[in-house]
Amino acid sequence: MSSRNNPNRIKIHRSYTVIDVSETLGVHPKTVRNWIRVGLPVFDEKRPLLIRGIDLKIYLKQKRKTYMHQCEVHEMYCFKCRQPNNPNIESLQFIAKPAGMAQMTGGCEVCGCKANKYVSWRDVNQIWLELGGKFPIAEKHLNLRGKALLNCPLNKVFNDE
Repeated sequence: MSSRNNPNRIKIHRSYTVIDVSETLGVHPKTVRNWIRVGLPVFDEKRPLLIRGIDLKIYLKQKRKTYMHQCEVHEMYCFKCRQPNNPNIESLQFIAKPAGMAQMTGGCEVCGCKANKYVSWRDVNQIWLELGGKFPIAEKHLNLRGKALLNCPLNKVFNDE
């Protein structure tokens, strides 16, 4: 498993040698040389190889984007399956968070592993319908933790499940 190289450690107005980059990011110098071989631009071809900070920062950000997974609104990323999957509708819960957010928790449909995701309160009913739930969302799936929302449309208990 690869380590995450934090691009914020790199100063954009500085030039780095291979050893400087390896010490700053905590990687082996051979790793930095492999990055150069695959596409990290160097300032000059002479030794010592100099890498501009802005080029290194851009390279690390682009490299990180290749590993990120985009999930649909109704999907959660399962770390066991290593792909976005739908949650199991029976285990799905929405926990109210501040600033109009909700924490969606549930088990993966494929393997049953627990997963979490933050979604907007505006999307909760859409997510519920796309996963095959009945409209409106049942209150047993909402956990408001003692805080009533000002614009929450669910002020009564629904018995259709």
